[in-house]
Amino acid sequence: QIPDYSDLQNLIIIDAVLHETLRLYPPVSIIMRECIREHTIGEEEIRIPVGAGVLFNFYNLHRSDKYWKDPLKFDYKRWIRNSNGLKPKLSHRFCYLPFLAGVRNCIGQNFGLLEAKIVLIIMIQKLNIEIEPDHKVVPHHRITLKAKYGIQAKIQPRV
Repeated sequence: QIPDYSDLQNLIIIDAVLHETLRLYPPVSIIMRECIREHTIGEEEIRIPVGAGVLFNFYNLHRSDKYWKDPLKFDYKRWIRNSNGLKPKLSHRFCYLPFLAGVRNCIGQNFGLLEAKIVLIIMIQKLNIEIEPDHKVVPHHRITLKAKYGIQAKIQPRV
């Protein structure tokens, strides 16, 4: 059955799986911004002049052991604090940015998460999905992140 809106609020594990997937595979893995004021950052006092292009690599940020315990491990439980499903306190407020942050974050974030949750639920209900055991997912960084060689899986209807 297709879940209704009230069902969606109680699906803590689905939320956690989506957040962990977005942590390891952010839809936009790298962006560039232009510096509009001069900045000096870090202990080494690196100067960033006006007009410089600054790359932000969310793929690496989301896999950094500075912010994440066992960062390369898929662990949806890291997103579950207690029975009400609250996300854990992050080690830094900008260590998880699958939809960016601030005034230029993704305006479709909530819709995208809702849509992904519904699609995931329906897929789980209707399909058996098995990733081929020898298949390795190789990230391909473009405007959006995708699997360089696709995803090899066996998909069969549930009986």
